[in-house]
Amino acid sequence: MINTIIFDFGDIFINLNQRAVEEAFTNLGMKEWGDDLKLLNIQFETAKISEEEFLNGLRNHAPSATIDEVRNAWNSMLGEFPLYRLEFLQLLSQKYRLFLMSNTDAIHLDHFENMVLTVIYERFLPMF
Repeated sequence: MINTIIFDFGDIFINLNQRAVEEAFTNLGMKEWGDDLKLLNIQFETAKISEEEFLNGLRNHAPSATIDEVRNAWNSMLGEFPLYRLEFLQLLSQKYRLFLMSNTDAIHLDHFENMVLTVIYERFLPMF
């Protein structure tokens, strides 16, 4: 009998658009998203570097951009969080233990919290 469900966050609850990030950084003057940037992202996701180091590492590839512009470009991949997904989770939480495992970083989490209504955010996290 199944009594527990484990979810990921990206593209399960919140829609993601990786292409939007590439476009946003291209607009900031970044020439390509190479292996060094992929490594930078992995280091940030695994807490080997701080948020500041990550943003400055990205900014090194778009030197005329401000930190806020880099943060906004990074967050451009985050799409909508449809309300029906929250409602579905609420139904599941009545019958199952729910867990959320994700490599969502602090920058995206802050943006998500500010993007959705506080009421939705406060209803979302306690279900896990």
